[in-house]
Amino acid sequence: MTAAVRTEKRETFKIDLSGAFIRRTDLSGANLEGANLSRADCTNVNFRGANMRDANLDGAILKGADLTDVRNLTRKQIERAVIDDRTILPSGLAG
Repeated sequence: MTAAVRTEKRETFKIDLSGAFIRRTDLSGANLEGANLSRADCTNVNFRGANMRDANLDGAILKGADLTDVRNLTRKQIERAVIDDRTILPSGLAG
């Protein structure tokens, strides 16, 4: 007797929010891997704990955004975004 083995293929979905107006949205814990957030207005967005591996943040407005515990975010990504003194950066990127 043989048992059938079922494997599930895990897909990564890429979302395009380029130029979108998503102020004050709760994206905490979201999988934003490969997402395009270029030129998006993310003012005061809650990104706490989100995965931002390879997310495009070119020109994204992150004023007042909460990036506490965001995973896979790089200094290069932050340097391409628009932040202010209210933007909360992950501890590894603060300062």
